[in-house]
Amino acid sequence: MQYVLSIILFFCMISNSHALDIGVVDLNRALNESEEGMRSKNLLESRGRQKQQEFKVEEEELMQIAEDLRNNPLLTPKAKQEKEQELQNRQRILREKARQFEQELRLEERKLTEAIFKDLKAAIRTVSQRNEYDLVLEKNAAQVILYMKEETTDLTQKIIDYYNSLKHQNSE
Repeated sequence: MQYVLSIILFFCMISNSHALDIGVVDLNRALNESEEGMRSKNLLESRGRQKQQEFKVEEEELMQIAEDLRNNPLLTPKAKQEKEQELQNRQRILREKARQFEQELRLEERKLTEAIFKDLKAAIRTVSQRNEYDLVLEKNAAQVILYMKEETTDLTQKIIDYYNSLKHQNSE
């Protein structure tokens, strides 16, 4: 935060001759509303729902085994103990699979997000240079600043539009 304030003060000192053009970009909004961001989110959600269904089927199977175990008076104590042990092992394996899948999903989400953020930063740089902005802040960082003599312009939609157009050009 101190770094951001230092940069702003530096720009204020060197630009006494003219007003600063300051822009802000909401990176989270740009990520979530860009076509690539929405595509990534939908992909991850789809994979999550699919895996959740698989886990649900397996969980129902385990519940049926537990029910059968409770309602089968013909089992010997040893056979009942073995079945209970098997049930506990399968439950533990299912929990481990779910935990591992969650971890994989988070890793994939991070990779996709980092790639999009990298491209968004390049888009921000291009749009900012074309529109001759002196300074562009992340919108949440700009909220830390309680007062600024100069007005800020929200560039988020311009960034989203430019980023989407770049992705369309690259896919053609």
